[in-house]
Amino acid sequence: MKRIGLTDVTRDTFTLDGWEFEKAVLKFTDNSGLEHTFQMGGYQTNFETNGFQNYDLVYLGKGTTADYEGVNVKGKLVMVEINQRDEWWISFPVYQAYLRGAAALIAVQANGYGEIAETALNAQDIAGPDFAPAFSLSQADARILKAALQDKISAQKNNTTDSEHIQNASEPDSVFLRNHSLKVSLDARSRVIPDTKASNIVGKIQGTETDSMIVLSAHYDSYFDGFQDDNAAIAMMLGIARALVKGGYKPAHTLVFCAMAAEEWGIIDSKYDWSTGAYNQVFRVHPDWQGKVIADLNFELPAHAHNTQDAIRCTYEYTDFIRQFTDSLTVPKELIRTGSQSCLRLRPGPMISPWRSQESHLP
Repeated sequence: MKRIGLTDVTRDTFTLDGWEFEKAVLKFTDNSGLEHTFQMGGYQTNFETNGFQNYDLVYLGKGTTADYEGVNVKGKLVMVEINQRDEWWISFPVYQAYLRGAAALIAVQANGYGEIAETALNAQDIAGPDFAPAFSLSQADARILKAALQDKISAQKNNTTDSEHIQNASEPDSVFLRNHSLKVSLDARSRVIPDTKASNIVGKIQGTETDSMIVLSAHYDSYFDGFQDDNAAIAMMLGIARALVKGGYKPAHTLVFCAMAAEEWGIIDSKYDWSTGAYNQVFRVHPDWQGKVIADLNFELPAHAHNTQDAIRCTYEYTDFIRQFTDSLTVPKELIRTGSQSCLRLRPGPMISPWRSQESHLP
């Protein structure tokens, strides 16, 4: 920010809950004697084995209350398949496992939020307590574990008497899966660290006429490499700042450029564990900003990864304001490509084109 030419560049430090994830390695040997080693991902919870420890692993479908009926999971690893986009967040099945006495939950993302490949590991915020342990496993590795369970069930069926076979034949495979387990070993170290430090980085272009501020923001913390979420946004925000400084632009209102920490996670035992950096900036670091900031342009996932739609999203409370703004926009025809559409999404309401007619509402 200093090299770009921004003024009053500061590192605004605040306190939050931190997380250190070192490893989570699962091993098991299948019926043919082949040993498998799976690298797992983690969530912001506490779990340390101090080397490989042996566990029974059970598979319980979606991990609902009904899936646990008649199954003793105390001290076991519970593997479930969840869809965080369409069904529920990781916090619900992991807390269910904790209440049932499970040692930890292993979540497999079933074609939900953030899935890019069956071999990929997924990670988001836990939105829950740190004492209910959770890990993530790829779809491909989970398929190997489920196949081993099926092989175990088939072998048992082949060794049953005729009367037992008739009785078992009436039960669906899901029941057999719930009542069988695999011997596995887990070596894991995941630690939540309360009261640690993080910083937001702030720079300004001073306004010439008022004390009001317009904030441009993006978060620099990320899972994995984080190109789309949200490093590209940081680069775009700094690119805007650089262009304004080099062009000699003198804004009437002070422009504040804020690279925020802890957007992905920052507080244990809360469903509001995201945007911790933004919250701290406004309520703890700079309460003096309140009443002075007339707009915050926040940049998130700007690399256009998912489809050909550009969207403005807002809550119902902002609907009238945003509609007034988008209705005033004039979109040059040369920017409109066949098959593309810019739109306004009013969460959780309809998607509306900013230059729409009354009939252009989309489902």
